[in-house]
Amino acid sequence: MKKTLSLMLVLAMLACSSAVLTSCSSSPQKSSTSPAPSSSAYSESAFANLEAVTWRFSTQSGSQTVVGKMANWIADEVATRTDGKFTIEVYTDAILYSDRECIEALAAGSIEAGQGSYGTLSKFADYCNVVSLPYLASSWEELNALCFGDDFAGARELLSDSIQAVGLHPLSFYSTGLRNFSNNVHPVNTMADMAGLKVRVQQNDVYIDTFNALGAYPVPMAAAEVLVSLQQGTIDAEENPLDFIYNDGFYEFQQYITRTNHIATFSGYYVSQKAWDALPEEFQEVYTAVTTEACQKIMQQTQEDEEHYRQVLTDAGCEVIDMSEEALAEMQTTCKETVWPKYADKYAEFLAYFE
Repeated sequence: MKKTLSLMLVLAMLACSSAVLTSCSSSPQKSSTSPAPSSSAYSESAFANLEAVTWRFSTQSGSQTVVGKMANWIADEVATRTDGKFTIEVYTDAILYSDRECIEALAAGSIEAGQGSYGTLSKFADYCNVVSLPYLASSWEELNALCFGDDFAGARELLSDSIQAVGLHPLSFYSTGLRNFSNNVHPVNTMADMAGLKVRVQQNDVYIDTFNALGAYPVPMAAAEVLVSLQQGTIDAEENPLDFIYNDGFYEFQQYITRTNHIATFSGYYVSQKAWDALPEEFQEVYTAVTTEACQKIMQQTQEDEEHYRQVLTDAGCEVIDMSEEALAEMQTTCKETVWPKYADKYAEFLAYFE
């Protein structure tokens, strides 16, 4: 009887020990086989079976500019959101290509991704020049609506179609700010004050037509020639966003800067259509989302920087002039009644969104 009880006690103790050991060993085993939480917008399984992809990204913007810094932010975000499966090598400062060369390389499939101005892009996709029309947008609120608002989704689609026709896949685009008029002759408070001033403009018919309408004397010129021309007095004036006027050194030869906001500048992100078609849909979704966020961040930062550059230019001895509402209204009316009709037939479908 005692032997039977002893045996039963031993068996019971062994059973308990087994249960405890099983319980203790099951916890670490479970946690070791559970995947770590993914930092991406997708679950880890969305990328686990995909082959790693590496793209090259080119921009002529400097590494320390807002656009250059954002290129590196895009690369970091894409890698993070795809668990390291989609990586981007960033080349700033035109190390690989200038704006124009980048577009040509993307169209040929020689590089996968890039960023550049719509002014340059319009040399290939002519329809994109519509965004150069004067006073298409004249405030940051209007710029944001054009770039991201639902009301202009159809207008953006028209731009996208024209870009795809040259072998690029367009993503979000953004504005780098409104252009202003600077000169070294006298203060410009009204449109009449522009009369006869020789102003450098881009080699673009819309820019030439705009300043002819405003009474100035437009001088088409490559960007590389502007600083020397201002210094030598070959031209009296130039027009650019405030940060360009400062960072490109134009302010050193320009006493008066007038906030005319006459033309908005636009840039965008685009990729090789060939590379895009070969990219898994999961990666496409991430890249589209990240570049859209980048556009919004650039516009927010650029808007915030405007007041900074206004103060910097003032401190440097320039007179920064805000035109009256009446003076701005006169310029807007003149441009829309004189310049827009010249392009009305060509861009009718796009301009219908602004009626």
